[in-house]
Amino acid sequence: MKTSIFERFPQLKEIPSEKFPKHVLIIPDGNGRWAQINGTPTIIGHAKGYLVLKEVMENLQYMPIKIVTIWGFATDNWKRSKEEIGGLMKLFEKGLKELLPKLLKTNSRFIHLGRKDRIPEFLKETIERTEKLTQENDDKISCLAIDFGGQDQELRMMQEVHNLPKNIEVTLKVTEKIRDGKGIIPPADLIIRTSGEQRTSDLGWLAANSEFYSIKKLLPDASTNDFIEALIDYSKRERRFGGR
Repeated sequence: MKTSIFERFPQLKEIPSEKFPKHVLIIPDGNGRWAQINGTPTIIGHAKGYLVLKEVMENLQYMPIKIVTIWGFATDNWKRSKEEIGGLMKLFEKGLKELLPKLLKTNSRFIHLGRKDRIPEFLKETIERTEKLTQENDDKISCLAIDFGGQDQELRMMQEVHNLPKNIEVTLKVTEKIRDGKGIIPPADLIIRTSGEQRTSDLGWLAANSEFYSIKKLLPDASTNDFIEALIDYSKRERRFGGR
């Protein structure tokens, strides 16, 4: 019989539910470097990293965390080789198809963050189908950011604001509705990045007032244990939001 995540990590039982982040954003970094070190094609590194994330996501669903976002593909990532991009897009499709039954079973919703106009049609169709089939679910939310970047998001928002009727007053509530996530997805409480790098990259509004934790391992070498340590570390912090 499989033991629960709380049995494997008893220290989690000591954390009050309000001390868990409500929105965890993961920057899965280091797949390419792992592949280079191990002398394998880059897509093998991505595939290994995917298996780590899959396990982590399965474990996080048992915790009082409302939203988990994976930043899978940044707007800057289009600079990579066509072979790597093509492999990633197929991996995203595979991941979504494997995720859908679990979302339906757990009454969880899927939301895509980023642009849909530049990704391959087969992936766009899978994303839209997954969003549609889970749009009424309201327990938890799984987000996948593909072709997402903070600066690109700002540009797209400015274009939409420009096209609003002149009688509409532009308020924070209005801008939230035209942002990716349509006001449903707040900034991350905790950003976890693998590979040991100490940067959030171009996350824009998603990183507003977020806490940051760096796992000093390349993603394929990381495990659920590393992400649990991030949650424990977060639970000990006092968030101030500009206060002293």
